[in-house]
Amino acid sequence: LIFIKHFNNKNLFLNNLLITEGGKMIVANWDYKITASKAVDAYKIASKYFEKYGSIGTALQNHLGKKTGLYTFIAGFNNNEHFGDVDDKISHDEDFAQEMEPYFEMTSWEAMNFYTPRSHNMEPDPGVKNCFAFWGFSHDDEDLVLKESETFFKYWMDAGANGGSVGQLRGTDDGTWGFGIRFQSMKDYGIAQDKLNADGVFANHKKFFDGITWHGFNLSRVLETNWD
Repeated sequence: LIFIKHFNNKNLFLNNLLITEGGKMIVANWDYKITASKAVDAYKIASKYFEKYGSIGTALQNHLGKKTGLYTFIAGFNNNEHFGDVDDKISHDEDFAQEMEPYFEMTSWEAMNFYTPRSHNMEPDPGVKNCFAFWGFSHDDEDLVLKESETFFKYWMDAGANGGSVGQLRGTDDGTWGFGIRFQSMKDYGIAQDKLNADGVFANHKKFFDGITWHGFNLSRVLETNWD
């Protein structure tokens, strides 16, 4: 897989999502540490090749929460075959390897996952470097997760969010769920969180929350993107 030869057997992980059409796709996420002054330069080189070989889009995020201090490179694909095609082409591109080598040498790989949306309400928002709130969790009742997520989407979007998605992870966090909400700014997140806390809406879902094992929370900011 892309970048695998550079992982040096580090563990892999996900975390956030940037989905702009449909929900009929998969999103690959690489989490890593890199010198802050080089993070955007490395992203721009990598994204150039992902765009060249046909990914839906890419983004670079940083985080507050479980992944504080990490960056995430995100790339979207129509399906697994599409990912494999792009992966094959990038993995055999000597120019990619040569251009990225100096950045791989300063990179510490932390995690990698594929996110597959199961319920999705996130329209395109071109030109905006959005922020995201993301919860990772496990729950045994798939139907209940999907049902409750639709209600939670409405709570958050009525409070000012501009999108939501819930889906399953493959990779470091294999078999777990991710729930993400999108905002145009971190202030918008804060306003929405304060409102929902004050309204006490989540107290009405105790049965659902009693069945959850939490795996972490992150607030993420898009630093760069070519995702329309």
